[in-house]
Amino acid sequence: AWGEIKSDQQWKVLSKLKNGYQDSLFTSPEVARNVAKPLVSYIDKALVTDRTSAPKITVLVGHDSNIASLLTALDFKPYQLHDQNERTPIGGKIVFQRWHDSKANRDLMKIEYVYQSAEQLRNADALTLQAPAQRVTLELSGCPIDADGFCPMDKFDSVLN
Repeated sequence: AWGEIKSDQQWKVLSKLKNGYQDSLFTSPEVARNVAKPLVSYIDKALVTDRTSAPKITVLVGHDSNIASLLTALDFKPYQLHDQNERTPIGGKIVFQRWHDSKANRDLMKIEYVYQSAEQLRNADALTLQAPAQRVTLELSGCPIDADGFCPMDKFDSVLN
């Protein structure tokens, strides 16, 4: 904020304004489903439809507005990013992880929001193993997670379809 924001309270007020602005543009369910439709289709193809032939890693780059509309379109449950005032901070990532539990012979999905804390962003801190990015496990409605944050893949498939 061009050197004018000096306290955490001022950052919270500014973040509240930004969150409200973003909500009004991208998170009404009808708008979110329309805006996120191409992205949701791509994710469905990579993680559900063509899962066996899809690359092991796919990286998609977008904006905080893409994340906001995606989270609404897929009906993620409410979440709180610790040490962060914004709901979709700059540089944040939604990470979809496919896992296989060989003991139970079942496929699992884990979804995390990976982001920098407000302090890490403000100080332009380098992310390292000693000072890593923050992580919050996300949960889709209709895809309940266990204590470790995993959802059965068949539930994930049904949510995306």
